[in-house]
Amino acid sequence: MTGPIRCLVAVLAVMGATATAAPKDNPYTSIAAIDSHPQTPTSTVTVRATLTLNGDPAYIQDSTGGVAVEGLSAQDLRIGDELLITGHADDTEMGLVFREVSVHLLWHGSPMPPLSVTADEAALGKFAALLIEVTGRLDHTEKSNGATWLRLENGHQIFLAHLNSERGNPLLPRIEGGSVLRLRGVCSLQPRDTRYQGGFAILLRSAEDVAVVSGPPWWGLRHLFELVILLGCLLIAGHLTLVQMLKVRFRGIMAERARMAHELHDTLAQSFAGLSYQIQAARKNAPLTDDLLIRHLDLALEMVRHSHSEAHRSIMMLRPQPFTEGADLRSAIEASLEQSAGCHPEIRFITKGSVTRLPLMTTDTLYRVAQEAIANALLHGHPSILDVNLEYTPNSVCLSVVDNGVGFETKTSLGRGLGLAGMRERVRALHGDFKVTSKPGGGTCVRVELYVRHDAGVRLVSTFHLWWGRFRLFARE
Repeated sequence: MTGPIRCLVAVLAVMGATATAAPKDNPYTSIAAIDSHPQTPTSTVTVRATLTLNGDPAYIQDSTGGVAVEGLSAQDLRIGDELLITGHADDTEMGLVFREVSVHLLWHGSPMPPLSVTADEAALGKFAALLIEVTGRLDHTEKSNGATWLRLENGHQIFLAHLNSERGNPLLPRIEGGSVLRLRGVCSLQPRDTRYQGGFAILLRSAEDVAVVSGPPWWGLRHLFELVILLGCLLIAGHLTLVQMLKVRFRGIMAERARMAHELHDTLAQSFAGLSYQIQAARKNAPLTDDLLIRHLDLALEMVRHSHSEAHRSIMMLRPQPFTEGADLRSAIEASLEQSAGCHPEIRFITKGSVTRLPLMTTDTLYRVAQEAIANALLHGHPSILDVNLEYTPNSVCLSVVDNGVGFETKTSLGRGLGLAGMRERVRALHGDFKVTSKPGGGTCVRVELYVRHDAGVRLVSTFHLWWGRFRLFARE
């Protein structure tokens, strides 16, 4: 029985001390009752409430409401302490304020839990001076005069959160704009706290009152900019990879053509040369009186020579030319015309427009088509005049080979032979235009137009190639 009696005596002692400390002629009342019944300037009131925020002003609240307290000495007080406060209550435009107060500490308590409200509810003023919890998306952070101001948005509501350096400002972590925050603090409607930027402000007690619910959305301006840069890099890398693959493929084709040219030169061409020597020897040893045998030997020798010439021309067409990126197409065509000068036609070669850099495949295709068209005109057309025109335009390059030879019927000849079909396939592979016009006795015109792109992407890739080549050369040195 001794234990329960001692506990009862202790409780009665505390209640007696409390009753003695409270003014007998001024019993405490609720904050809501004071707010609903205006007081005279000389009257004093006493409230029993819990401290929710230290500072000047400080904030207290009971179960009915909250109030700001000016001039409260908070040296020995902590948030959560239960207090008896006596002073004058002034009803201002922004809420109830206690002034000229005296404080009596009842006991040290723990911080009370905040009321979870929405930004719209807080903006209505029903929770003024109360400890609340609200969420919002951070717009930006501003630091001035030792304080940190957070500007937040929630729907159409804009509000501020304020943290003084005395209440742990240095401990506030860096928060990215666009993050969703959960804030716990006292709701204030005072203009000095709202800065007229929103309907209310949250007075934070410490950095622990700020919790990050989620980071900024991935579609923010910064992330979109980074995504655009990444896609651009991937696009450039993909384009460079495609260009390198096409170059490797082109080099493979050229290597295979060179191999076939060597094979034909070492087998077929040499065989024709041997046949020619053998027929010539047979003709020398044939009886001069046998006209029929000599005539057959002469015809066979002419056929072998013609076949040898065709084989030689095919070998020359297969051999790769020493082209590099931006090679001089005019010089290559002039060299091909000089090789055909023994046929004694009048050859006129004209270049029009501003000469531009051409891709390697475009240069090679134009050269091969010119070579084949010139050879066909000299071999089959027997012209007296041969015109070769090369015209550069801003968007394309056009090659035409025109002769005044015997011509042919295009409807019956375009599907025959490999010369025209090969030219057509080369041009079609580069999405160009190929056209042949001819008629018996009216000459022949072969016209090719290949389109050249000059868009920003091509210029960017060309510039990158140029600087990359310079960098590699510098690294080697």
